[in-house]
Amino acid sequence: MWITIYYIFCYLVFAYTMVLMASYLYLVFMSHRAQGHISVNIPDDETIKYFLQGSPLTPAVSIIAPAFNEEVTILDNVNSLMNIDYPNYEIIIVNDASTDRTMELLINEYKLVEVPYDIAMKVQSKPIKRVLKSTEEKYSKLVVVDKEHGGKKADGSNAGINVCSNKYFVCTDVDCIIEPMALYRMMWLVVNSHRPMIGVSATMLMSNGCIVEDGRVVEAAVPNTMIPMFQQLEYLRSFLISKLGWSSINALPNISGGFGLFDTDVAVKSGGYDPTSMAEDVDMLLRMVTYMKNTGQEFRLAQVPKVCCWTEGPGNVKTLCRQRIRWARGLFEIISNHRKLFFNPHYGPIGAFTLPYIFVFEFIAPILELVGFLFMIWLIITGGVNWDSALILFGMIYLFSVFMSFFVIFFDYSAKAVKWENTKMSYLKLLFVTLLEPFIYHPIITYCSNKGYWQFISNQTSVWKPIQRQGVKKKKQ
Repeated sequence: MWITIYYIFCYLVFAYTMVLMASYLYLVFMSHRAQGHISVNIPDDETIKYFLQGSPLTPAVSIIAPAFNEEVTILDNVNSLMNIDYPNYEIIIVNDASTDRTMELLINEYKLVEVPYDIAMKVQSKPIKRVLKSTEEKYSKLVVVDKEHGGKKADGSNAGINVCSNKYFVCTDVDCIIEPMALYRMMWLVVNSHRPMIGVSATMLMSNGCIVEDGRVVEAAVPNTMIPMFQQLEYLRSFLISKLGWSSINALPNISGGFGLFDTDVAVKSGGYDPTSMAEDVDMLLRMVTYMKNTGQEFRLAQVPKVCCWTEGPGNVKTLCRQRIRWARGLFEIISNHRKLFFNPHYGPIGAFTLPYIFVFEFIAPILELVGFLFMIWLIITGGVNWDSALILFGMIYLFSVFMSFFVIFFDYSAKAVKWENTKMSYLKLLFVTLLEPFIYHPIITYCSNKGYWQFISNQTSVWKPIQRQGVKKKKQ
C-alpha cells in the first residue's frame, strides 16, 4: 500500500515538474518574441517624446500615491514625481491619516494650503477631510488629499480616484522613484494600440543600493545586501519574462500596485480597488477584465520592458516574510473570489491560460513543496530514499532554475532594460545570487506562502503595515 502511494507521488511530482519547466520555457519564448516585436515597433525614448510632447491628443494622467507614515522618504519621492518628463499630468498624494511627520513635511516643503474641492465619490473610500494645493506655481501639479485612516492602501488609492479627473491614472507607492520617461513609455503603448488600452504594467526594480539625486536614480546598482539582491533577480524574472510573455497574448494577470496605468472610466465602472482585499491590484484588474468581457468590449493590456520605477524592497528576512505572507493571503483570496474566471475561456486568454497557470504552478507549488519536504523527511527516517534518483531529480531542477535566472540576466543585458552604473559588478552579483537562490531565498518564500495560506484559511485578521523605509543613498556633493 505505502509502496504504491510512494510511486504514485513520485510520478506525479516528476510529471508536475516537467510540465512546470515546459511552461517556463514557453514564457521565455513568448517574452523573447515580444521583445523582438517591441524592438521593431517601439522607437527610442527621444522619438517617443518628440511625437507625444507636441501633440494636443496626448492624454492627461493623474498619478495617485497613497502615503501612511512615510516621513523618511516622502520628500524624495514627491520630488521624483515632480521630475517626471510629461506634458500634462497631476500628482495626487493621499495622506492616510499618518501618525508621523508625513503631512507636516509636505505642508512645509511645498507651501500647501487648504482649497475648496468638488469631490465626487465615484468609488468607495473613507471620508476625505481636506484637499490642499501649493501657493507656489512650480508646485501647481501637486494635490494633497488628507483623509481618515482606511487601514489599507486600496482605500487611499480609491480616495485618489475620487479626486482625479483625467482619462488615465497611475497608481504607485509613495516610496517609489519614477524614471523621468516612464509616462512617455507607457502612453506610447496606449496611443498606438488598435484596441482600447485599459491597463499598462511597468517594469519595476529595487532602489536598494541605487544612488539618488533630486528624486532621480542617477546610479543604478544591484543591492549590496543578500535579501534585496534576491528580490532584484526575482523582479527581473517577473517583469521581463512572466509579465512580458503573458502580455504578448493579452493575458497579463497583474499590474503591480507599485506602478501601473489604468483607464479611469473602466476602473470606476469596475468598482475601483477593494479596500478589504489583500491583493487589491490583481483584484481590480480581474474585475476590469470581467467588466469588459461581460459588456462585450475589446481591450488590451500591455507590459513596458524598460525599467520605469524603482521601489525600496524589504531589507531583512522579517520584513520580507511579512510582505510575502500578505501576498500569499492575497493569492488565496483571488482564487476564492474570482474562481468563476479560472479555466473559463469566456474571459479570454486570462481565463483560459493565465489563471489556470497561476492556480496550478504558483498557488499549488508551495503546498506541494511542503508535502514533498515532509515526505522526504519521512523517507529518510524510514530509509526509503533512492538517493541516486533523488540527486538526479534535484540536480535537474537546480540546473533549470539557474538556467532561467541566467537567461533573464542575459535578456536584461541584451534588451538594455536597465543601465547599470557598474555593469560588470552588477551582473556578477546577480549571477552569484542565482546560484544561492534555490537554497536560501526559495525556501523562505515557500514557508511564507504556506503560512499566508494558513492565515487565510483560519481567517486571521490583517492590517496594512507599510515597510519600514531606510531611505535611499544620496549622491555625495
